[in-house]
Parts: sequence; structure tokens; C-alpha cells
Amino acid sequence: MRHRPDRPTLLLASSSAQPGAHPLWVERVICGWGEPRPIVRRVTLEMINDRAFEFPDQALLVVWASACEHGSTLCRALDRASSRCMPTLVLSGKPQELARLAPPGVLVRDRASDPGAVGVLLRTLHDRQSVVDELLAEQNQMLQAQAGVRAQMEQMQEELTLASQIQQELIPRKAPVIEGLDLAVICRPAGFVSGDLFRVERLDEDRVGFFVADAVGHGVPAALFTLLIARSVRPLDADGHVIAPAQVLEALNRDMVERNVSGSRFATAVYGVMNVHTGACDVAGAGHPPPIVARPERLERVETSGPLLGIFEEARFEQKRITLRPHDALIVFTDGFENAFPSAGSDALSLRMPTTDHINRLGALGRACCESGQFERSVEDFERTLDQQLGSLHQPDDLTALVLAPAPRRAARREAA
Repeated sequence: MRHRPDRPTLLLASSSAQPGAHPLWVERVICGWGEPRPIVRRVTLEMINDRAFEFPDQALLVVWASACEHGSTLCRALDRASSRCMPTLVLSGKPQELARLAPPGVLVRDRASDPGAVGVLLRTLHDRQSVVDELLAEQNQMLQAQAGVRAQMEQMQEELTLASQIQQELIPRKAPVIEGLDLAVICRPAGFVSGDLFRVERLDEDRVGFFVADAVGHGVPAALFTLLIARSVRPLDADGHVIAPAQVLEALNRDMVERNVSGSRFATAVYGVMNVHTGACDVAGAGHPPPIVARPERLERVETSGPLLGIFEEARFEQKRITLRPHDALIVFTDGFENAFPSAGSDALSLRMPTTDHINRLGALGRACCESGQFERSVEDFERTLDQQLGSLHQPDDLTALVLAPAPRRAARREAA
């Protein structure tokens, strides 16, 4: 660390080919400066442009420029002083012409200016420099902090991207292909990772199990919780027999209560078992939006009682049976759809308010899937509608929905029998 002198240094600069300021003029400038008197040091522009030249601490640069010195040598010297935020004054015979070339922060005055006034101006520049230095130090600290924040954000971006990839590997977001079942999936996380979970799997020759859960919360904590839930769902007993949906939720709930040490992790869920030959479907729910049965003539809700998962260890869950006939579809969805279709002309507050429009829209989706027989294409059309909704660029919650129906060939065999 260099020692800071008690007195500032006036660097009087001129071209080596031109005479600098007259000594009498310099003395009058010093008189205008006042006490304590600065140290005066004469240099040339060529010296300043030399990379080996070091500016003294608390230095001010005064350049005595003639009319023919508005060239590259002067400009390089001014640029070097400006890059160090050094107080700089240029005295020129053509101040207006030079002012257009000077870097920002460099003062240009007429050489005919009163020397005493020049001294007062230089003293003012010196006195304000401490404030400039403090501002520069704060700016550097902010730039360093900004660089640190940017690096941290880039690291978080990489980690979230990796977390999303891992979650997709452990919990796929695409519909599996299951013989005898028509299935389409909507899975749209609000961020990198999702707090929603779905699972569809064949349990035996006749039956398929389907599970949809929504972890309370958002982001990484909710996503990690979905991994725990996925591991805890056991649709078969030790002998390979299919377990009733209500019993599956009861076992899952006990496991979650045991693992919920903080007491702040909960989830809603629907679990069901569908017989793809008969269309019979047993459904149990845990504080989740009731599934929709889309029939050609009407929509039905599958209402079941049961608390959220992870709260009451001895909770019981109601189970209901429905039968899907030909051209019927079952839609199981999470509560994010309540905000997906805001009313026309909604303001910022209304965009966050739930509506019931999603019930009819999801029902229409189920009917479209059955009528066309093209489940994936119907879901793509539905998602385009989602993208056109007000506020869709800032989706507030994860969106997940399953559209299930026995495949038509199964239904045809059932009718023939």
C-alpha cells in the first residue's frame, strides 16, 4: 500500500515540442489554490502515455495544449487519466473544438482564463475527489457483488436444470403405453421442477393403477417431496395381489406421517384402479380435486372424503366405484387448473383468483379424446388453448392431468360379450 502524501500533486503536462505554462502563471494558480500549497511537477504528454509512468496519489492533471496539439498524443493521455478517474483540466486555445474530443469528466477551459480562477477550480476538483473515490469504491463493491450474484444464479440455473432432468428420469412426464388403455397426459411444471406427480402402471392382466399427487408448495422442496411420495406408493401386497385404492392411500399416509419430521410437508392425491375389460374403476381421494367422468350426455364428479396426506396417522379414505362405458373418459387433475382459465378482462388480482371454467374445459377435453380416438392430438389442442390464456406466460402453479378410458377394442369386446 503506497503512502498517501499530505499535499496533492499538480501534474503540469505539455507536449515535449511545445513550451508549457509560464512559471509566473503557475505561481498565480498556486495562489488561487490556497494553503496547503500543492506539489508542482512538470511532465510531458509522451511521459504520461508511457506504460511505465505511474500517477502519484492525490494527483491532478493540468494540460497546457496549444492549437496544434489536438492529436492522438493528447487524446491518449486524456484517456489514460480519465480511466483512472483523475481530476483533469485542459487549457486550450480552442476550448470548444477540444471539448468535443475530450473524454467524459475532463474539463476544458480557455488558456486565457484567469490563473487565480483556475487555481480555485483545481482546488474544488481536489476537494470533491474524496467523494468520487468513495463512490468508485462503492461501485466496485457493487460490481463485485453483482458478479458474485450472477455466478450464483448461473450455478443455481445449472443445478435446477440437472434437478429437472433427474426428476424426469425418476418420475416421467410422458404417458406410458399400456395395452387396453387409452391415455393422455398434460404435465406442465410452473418452473424447472414440478410438485405434481402422476403414475400409471399395469397391475395385472385386467387392471391398471393410476395415481396423481400434488405436494403442497412449489419449487425444489415440493419436487423432492414428490420423490418420497413416488417411492412410498405400493399398489401390490407381498403376494402380488392388487390393493384397494383406499388402503393404498392409508399406507401411503402412515408412511408420510412417519417421515414428516418437520410437520410441514403435505400432499393431496387421487389413487384408482381401473379394469380395462369391464370399465369398472375404484377411486379414493385425499383432499384432492374430485376427478371428472366425461360422459356424452353429462359430466360427473367423483367425490370422495379423506384428509390431506401426511397429517393424521390414522386417517381413513373413502373409496367409490364408477363404471366407464364406451365413449366415457375419466379426467384426474391437480388444482393448478383452477387458475388456468381466468375470466375475460381480468386484472392482476383476478388472475390469481380460482374459477370453475376448468371443469367444463377438462370435460370437453375428455369428450374430444373419446370422439376422435386421438387422445394425444386432443391434448395438444387443449394445451394450445392453455397457451392463449391471459397470464399463461406466468403460470402460477404446476398443471397435471390424466385422461383415461378403456381402449375401444376392449369396449367392443365387452359389448359383444
